Amino acid sequence: MTDSSRRIRVGDIELAYRIAGRGRPVILVHGLACGQRMWFHQRRRLSGRHTVLTYDQRGHGQSEAPDDARRYSGAHLARDLAGIVDALGYEEIAVVGFSLGGGPALALAAARPERVTHLVLADVGSGADDAWRIQWLASRWIDFAERTGWDELLPDMLRSEFFKSYANRGRRYRRHMAGLIRATPLVGLRHTLSQVLRQRKSLFRMHSTLQAVKVPTLVMLGQHDYICRNAARLLSENIPHAVLHRIEGVGHMSPLEQPDEFSDVVTAFFARA
Repeated sequence: MTDSSRRIRVGDIELAYRIAGRGRPVILVHGLACGQRMWFHQRRRLSGRHTVLTYDQRGHGQSEAPDDARRYSGAHLARDLAGIVDALGYEEIAVVGFSLGGGPALALAAARPERVTHLVLADVGSGADDAWRIQWLASRWIDFAERTGWDELLPDMLRSEFFKSYANRGRRYRRHMAGLIRATPLVGLRHTLSQVLRQRKSLFRMHSTLQAVKVPTLVMLGQHDYICRNAARLLSENIPHAVLHRIEGVGHMSPLEQPDEFSDVVTAFFARA
């Protein structure tokens, strides 16, 4: 198995990425404040059959985090994903988008279906049916970040519906989740919250985009991921022939809470679709 970590220039940004394994390529796109490190288990499990590409989205992990809000948006994240696939020379690739990563993954599949062999949308669309609450939460976290840095922000994030199910499993899990979050540059997190999360278009206003997706699609959802439940139903009912899989006993962070089941379901989907 080959495994390498490096950086690449994509458009206006330098992105950190890692490649592991051999076989049909798949790219894993992480969620808010998680970075590519969240995919440790999936990279190990999938790399026996696939070339697994992970990267830090702009403002996250070891990728560039510009201190300019104008360099952050959902469109920027979508261009970064398409750009890294192009720059690394993959003609076709399977795409797994988790949470925040679902937006770029869906955009790539809708705009360039000939390049995407399979699409997995896991715990995507948080609060799409309650845009005000997500905007309120993003503003709250921006305020904490600007006033106290991590002091008030990190505990509040760990208490949120995004992270609490995993963090509350025990001290080791809480430390792990806190480490992933703190590896996110504060400036990158602030601008992602203000320009991406707070500004994003609701999935419930994207019926035509969803119905135009022609790529084999798997929608995944943690049983207790209440903030994505309605969005998952919308995705599975509006993307033609999409399949919905629920992971029992977990919340929003399903790739971390049940990593083996998550990887096995994805692997089986790639094999049969």
